[in-house]
Amino acid sequence: MPSTHRKINRKELKAPSEFQNIFESAREFLLANLRQVIISGVIIVVAAGIAIGTYSYERRRDRLAGEAFYGGLTALTGKQYQAAEQQFAKLAASEPDRRIGKLAQLYLAQSYMGEGDFLKARDALIAFVANYHDPEFSSLALMDLGVVYEKMGDLPKAQGAYQQAASVPGPEQIRADLAYARLQAEQGNKAGAIQTYRAFLVYQPYAQQRQEVLESLAMLGAAPRPQSAQAPSTSASGAMPVMMPPSGAPPAASSAASPASSAPH
Repeated sequence: MPSTHRKINRKELKAPSEFQNIFESAREFLLANLRQVIISGVIIVVAAGIAIGTYSYERRRDRLAGEAFYGGLTALTGKQYQAAEQQFAKLAASEPDRRIGKLAQLYLAQSYMGEGDFLKARDALIAFVANYHDPEFSSLALMDLGVVYEKMGDLPKAQGAYQQAASVPGPEQIRADLAYARLQAEQGNKAGAIQTYRAFLVYQPYAQQRQEVLESLAMLGAAPRPQSAQAPSTSASGAMPVMMPPSGAPPAASSAASPASSAPH
């Protein structure tokens, strides 16, 4: 069987390999661009260091802000209003662009309310409503603003704040609607109060405050529904038909109309 091996001549032995050629080219490029390579490496290391440092700094800020907020909330719950005021004021000033810093403005206002400083509470609430656009907390802030205006004796502005709160879906919507109707009655707008109470019974047929509304209407000398809607009718058997509450009522009471026209100033 003939041999498949062939002799390698001297020229082929001296010829550089393909791998060696690539290595030599890379070496020459590195030597020619050594300065640029070093600078690029330094930039990468610095950028990585900045990213890690920024992340660590932001995490530390989050932790400190959370601790300050919790401390202020604990003081507020314990009716230590001055201590709560200091915590929330510092947090609101140091973190004005963060969500927790903006939220601190609301609890700062509640601290002022606890201390009886209604002017500062009003200013803090107005600033919060302007900068924080979460419906749940906006509803709470507008309700507090109405209370503050009432404490200050400014009933028209209190009514406007309650009207706005009633137009915002949130935990205070029902309470704000009833407060709005109450102020309508207190300021002599008996017809408006009756209309608001009746609308509440239609749109909130199963609310816990239903009995309270019925009593308020009775004090105003009004029936739950207009007389035309209450005229009794009998069937052929003479039995009184059962009145069923509406099932497709919208979520907000009619007193929430045109809130912008009564925005607090």
